[in-house]
Amino acid sequence: MTYILYNPLANNGHGTDGLDDVLAAAGPRDRDQTPELVDVTKEDEAALLMGLGAEDEAIVCGGDGTLHYLINALAGQVPAAPVYLWRMGTGNDFLRDVAGKSGEKMVRLNEYLRDLPTAEPAGGQRQYFLNNASFGLDGQVCELGEQEKARLGQPVNYIALALRLVLRDFHPAKATVTVDGVAKTYENVWVASAFNGRYVGGGMKLAPDQDRTGGKLCCVVLHSLTRGTVLLHLAKVYWGGHVKMKQCDVRFGNDISVRFEAPGSLNMDGEPLGRVSGFRAVKTIRAAAACETAAGMVK
Repeated sequence: MTYILYNPLANNGHGTDGLDDVLAAAGPRDRDQTPELVDVTKEDEAALLMGLGAEDEAIVCGGDGTLHYLINALAGQVPAAPVYLWRMGTGNDFLRDVAGKSGEKMVRLNEYLRDLPTAEPAGGQRQYFLNNASFGLDGQVCELGEQEKARLGQPVNYIALALRLVLRDFHPAKATVTVDGVAKTYENVWVASAFNGRYVGGGMKLAPDQDRTGGKLCCVVLHSLTRGTVLLHLAKVYWGGHVKMKQCDVRFGNDISVRFEAPGSLNMDGEPLGRVSGFRAVKTIRAAAACETAAGMVK
């Protein structure tokens, strides 16, 4: 049996758009039974997925936010049935990372659900993340975006929000970032993030050298920048050119802690978590072997 899980709130409230395409693609996969549509806002999707057998399959429709909720509902479990993601979000950073330029609308998820990293905000609850735990400017853009959507009841322009923050409202702060026990302190920090994938914010390639199958996280810190310098080099983050700047520090490790001198905005996979003083992100070393196997299965 094929189950199609959709989130009507995804894609800025247009999560049902395109379901006909999914049904058309799923139809030939199961000629004996019509695929079953499941609204994940009304069903326990984790219980459903974990209850499926190897002869079943599920197609999850959505984007990064839908995936973030899914991996935390699964709480580290991996379904026995094949589970696929159908592109139906706004940012789609996960699909952009794993599918590259192929433009695939659907990829198998199971291999990417094993040994996911976790992040724990200061004073908050530990969560799994798929793409990134991002602190600073990106976190505040996500936070303001959610506030604007709630206030206006319509999609917002994230680029305009980012420009407003760079020009006026964002205040960089001093931060200490510790990677696998080695601490560094930076002045005027704009971004301090832990990446499992390469992308953030719907296509910004902030961690261009990160490999989610490699077993480590990538820590990116943008620091010692003026507002003018940020504006001048902002476009570089879309192709990864910012990593050549002396104000960008990139380190790889399994245990990353960030502490800001003043509270800042944190988001995970584009989901805002409010203002905190820091966070800790961890990816276990055993993830490397699991992900190597996953990479082989996907090819």
